[in-house]
Amino acid sequence: MGLPRMAEESRTKPSKYTILVVDDAELIRNLIVTFLSRLGHSCVTAIDGVDALDKMKGNKIDAVVTDLKMPNMDGITLTTRILAQYPELPIMIMTAFEEEGTAGLAICAGARDFIKKPFSLNEFSIRLHKMINDSEAQRRMKREKDADEFIQEFTDES
Repeated sequence: MGLPRMAEESRTKPSKYTILVVDDAELIRNLIVTFLSRLGHSCVTAIDGVDALDKMKGNKIDAVVTDLKMPNMDGITLTTRILAQYPELPIMIMTAFEEEGTAGLAICAGARDFIKKPFSLNEFSIRLHKMINDSEAQRRMKREKDADEFIQEFTDES
């Protein structure tokens, strides 16, 4: 009888995420929120990096999608600040600017992905979900490694 229960658990396993969408352009913010909501995710929005850090405090965020160029605090600074507190959180940076080295700066700051505007919603979805899945896999591997080390220490002491 274990099989039907296992199937039920896999169906109820959460695969929907809470995503913080940060962009000073209301149109872009609304487009992304509408799209992600249709995919079953919930969204928290912020108009700039300062607002985003404030929203991080009261919400359990699974991923962040942020614009690069914003007033008050840009996406690179925001990424650095978020990762100082939440080092495992996957962050994607978006930009409409063609500046040389911008993607490299974003990745060096700790962003997991970088996407250039305009982008197709299909590409955005694929990259966002891959980023989140990769992050979850890394966390799972770390937990398993920690458990293996604990078991090894325990068996060494016995």
